[in-house]
Amino acid sequence: MRKSILIVEDSTIVSMHLKQVLLKANYEVLNILTSGEDAIEFIKDHDPSLVIMDVMIEGKYDGIETSIEINKIKDVPVIYLTALNDKKTIDRAKLTFPTTFLSKPFAESELLSNVELSLYKHEADLQKKESQKLLSTILGNIKSCLIVIDSNFNIKYANEFMTQLLGIEHDEILKLKIGNDLKVLDQNEEPLSITKLNDQLKNELINQDILFLIFNDKKLPINNITLTNAKFYNEETEQFLVVFNDARESYDKLLKEKAEKSLKLAAQIEGAEKERVRVSRELHDGLGQMLNVIKMNIKTLIDNPDAKSKLIELINASIEESHKISENLMPSKLQIFDLKTSLENICEEYNSLSLHVQFSNNLEEGDLDDKKINLFRIVQEALNNIYKHAQAKNVSIQLYRREKGIHLTIEDDGIGFDANQINSKDNLNKSHGLLNMIDRVKSMEGEIDIDSNAKFGTNIIIHIKN
Repeated sequence: MRKSILIVEDSTIVSMHLKQVLLKANYEVLNILTSGEDAIEFIKDHDPSLVIMDVMIEGKYDGIETSIEINKIKDVPVIYLTALNDKKTIDRAKLTFPTTFLSKPFAESELLSNVELSLYKHEADLQKKESQKLLSTILGNIKSCLIVIDSNFNIKYANEFMTQLLGIEHDEILKLKIGNDLKVLDQNEEPLSITKLNDQLKNELINQDILFLIFNDKKLPINNITLTNAKFYNEETEQFLVVFNDARESYDKLLKEKAEKSLKLAAQIEGAEKERVRVSRELHDGLGQMLNVIKMNIKTLIDNPDAKSKLIELINASIEESHKISENLMPSKLQIFDLKTSLENICEEYNSLSLHVQFSNNLEEGDLDDKKINLFRIVQEALNNIYKHAQAKNVSIQLYRREKGIHLTIEDDGIGFDANQINSKDNLNKSHGLLNMIDRVKSMEGEIDIDSNAKFGTNIIIHIKN
């Protein structure tokens, strides 16, 4: 298809020369106009492929002003013709983004090569704009948050979902920098760099996990993260395309489910503790008293001294055992003393020639009273397991209140066990105590990590947020 060209030139000699050269080169000359006003009106009804414009035409508009008005109507490439080479005129013309300048007089080959290059460049620019428009449409309709960042972690592009998530205008997002204005935190709320995030997405497949964006002191949950190298802009530096979902609704649901589960577990544990109290009281007040009555009656009813002594010995052992069971079910010290004192007492009870128990803490009187039973039971269960199974010589228990929560560690130098087998059916009875510990931690919305092996013993780390 022949390319059409509009000539705007008030010199008849120059315009006719232009027309002759262009026709000879198989271009179509739509018209030759001598004023800017006529050129503007002509453009409204016609679509030339190119305009050759004299800079210094007569009339209301000069060539530069005419080009400005034309480009308000249509995107048409312009070649300027000028007999002037002063810097002021050239600087004015540059503001209209002409494809090139031709100085009068010009050679035919110079004219045709500039026309051909101008048409090619404009066609390439149109294709690029269409591609960018198509890409922007595609990216804008993706139902996820999407950003493109450069190698310096400046945001180069953000779609509408991203602006909605942050609650700011698109232009403001393009001023942000990942790591400075917009931070990414992992599940432990530790900062993640783009490089580290990229490594984790490749190696640990965490893209389904919930991470956090921190912006203007707001913590925004995100998930379903993908990160790939991108080349959307003509830059030599590396770029990244980051796509993720707004996980606020999912995170709120997760927190709600977790809270409900913790409440249910706490209620079950509380019910079990109440039952412990009831059974303990029945043992002490019921069975214990009955055994004492039986012992008193034996002293009066049985005449054989040996038989009487043997029966009394058995009953005394039964009374002592019932007291032990009652004490284990609900230690009297736990009802009387605070957590710090109760833990110091139980550690002292397990301290012996064969087992050295060290307890360190920063608790004050009355601290953690709302978590006293659970924390005491966890330590009690751990010490009982160590005493019965670990063959340990040393135990270290540390309980500290810190800014981010409560930190409890229980370490021993025993023979250890396979922590992976805790939930297996074969070890269900053996690990019942550990499962109780885990449930108690979960009921307080805490986290527990158990590391055990034959060489280093067992290390239990518990963290409970304030």
